[in-house]
Amino acid sequence: MKKRLTIYFFLIAALGIALSSAFGMWFHQTQEREAARQTLVELLNLMDAQDYYTDAEGWAEQLQAAAPDKRLTIIAPDGTVLSDTYGEVTENHADRPEVISALETGWGEAERRSETTGETLLYEAKRFTDGNVGRISMPISSVNALFFQGLLSFLGAAAVALVLTLLLARKLAQKTAQPLEEKEEALEQEGEKLQIVRSEFAANVSHELKTPLTSIKGFTDMMNSGMVKDPEDQKRFISMIGVEVDRLIELINDVLKISELESVVMPQSDDRADVLAVAEECKTALEQMARSGGVTVDISGDDAQVAMAPGRLRELLTNLMENGIKYNEPGGRVSVTVARTPEQVSIAVKDTGIGIPKESQERVFERFYRVDKGRARKTGGTGLGLSIVKHIVLLYGGSIALESAPGKGTTFTMTFPAVEASGAVQSA
Repeated sequence: MKKRLTIYFFLIAALGIALSSAFGMWFHQTQEREAARQTLVELLNLMDAQDYYTDAEGWAEQLQAAAPDKRLTIIAPDGTVLSDTYGEVTENHADRPEVISALETGWGEAERRSETTGETLLYEAKRFTDGNVGRISMPISSVNALFFQGLLSFLGAAAVALVLTLLLARKLAQKTAQPLEEKEEALEQEGEKLQIVRSEFAANVSHELKTPLTSIKGFTDMMNSGMVKDPEDQKRFISMIGVEVDRLIELINDVLKISELESVVMPQSDDRADVLAVAEECKTALEQMARSGGVTVDISGDDAQVAMAPGRLRELLTNLMENGIKYNEPGGRVSVTVARTPEQVSIAVKDTGIGIPKESQERVFERFYRVDKGRARKTGGTGLGLSIVKHIVLLYGGSIALESAPGKGTTFTMTFPAVEASGAVQSA
């Protein structure tokens, strides 16, 4: 199990690294070519602006001295070569595509093998104000040389990222697989059913890990390549990497929570939690989030206890209340109401948020299911919160019901056996 998960995680991350590296190299090569082209354009603009024809030979000599890899050609409108830094050229250039384009539109460019030099060249041509066409070219090999200099940085960054990815995959696989393997031993007699659950779980976790890992690799590649030079941009990239790392940590923690809940066979019989008190603790913890979203949180109802560890109840209510805040609108409300009868305790968490479509209501408790994937990722959800809620409810002998409609909010209602002041659990 650990080996398979490690391979899954590593292959997905390696694919993301390979794709991001390939894109980075392509982008880097494109940038080098564009930079070279822009250099030729600036030289032609400078020549035209300074009336090159008053000292054409001087311009040619300066260009040869400063950039011997570049070739300057002055071409008459009829295609006759007036001058060329590579020597005398008698061949007519009227059929050259860059010359044709320059005469028609003012500018022309091309990339081809030169019949004069035998090299593959990048050409940039401009129609000067005197009617002639100035053309400057440079070997593609010069551009490629700059690209290959940066290629080593890409390959080095990719190698480091692969090593780090393997270490992270092994560690995550170990943490994820350990409780699952222990549970597998106890449920071995159930046979391809358990195998299906494990395969789906591994696939879902792998899928959820792919996005943050790919983003982290992309950001680190760009920084390692030297493309991000501005200190503010570097600071922003580091901040974005931190956000993606936080997403990974949150996902791992939620996976471990579910694994822990599945490994618990029977809760402690003497566990007790005061519902209103725990709800008030959750409200305090979420106060900043509620204030930022312009959402009001209310706690009301009967004093009641449930046979549950306070930490479990806190986790349950936090998940539901946090969702109610995240998927609400400014000016909205989240209400927690506790009702007690002699037989049971009912806890309702109601919000005035965006609601859940009917077709999604039966699936919201599934692992990694998101009603609105785009908004869920933006608000930082892992897709495991409601699955954790359902596990806790069922573990402590409760039930959970959902009522919702798009645009009209959502209500989650949970019921648990009531607990007398002496601690005895009431049976219906």
